[in-house]
Amino acid sequence: MVRVVVVYDISNDNKRFKLASELKRLGLSRIQRSAFTGMLDSSRLRDLYRICERYASDSRDIIHTFVLCGYDWSRRRAFGTYERRVVENVVLV
Repeated sequence: MVRVVVVYDISNDNKRFKLASELKRLGLSRIQRSAFTGMLDSSRLRDLYRICERYASDSRDIIHTFVLCGYDWSRRRAFGTYERRVVENVVLV
């Protein structure tokens, strides 16, 4: 299992909503409006890459995926006070 972070900018509202639904279906949790994180096995990671290729089809769209080791994830910092909630050991701001 690896920790992944997905950050995206999708221009089409419907496509953006569908992408968010697909990311949730994979078991990822929203940490920002256009950012998700979670733990994936190698099969789900391949699924994630296929989904990203499908949804980043417009020249204005971009999806970043980051695979982080436990050490890198432990060094993350979240700043701000707006609507703080904890999900899967992640502070949502």
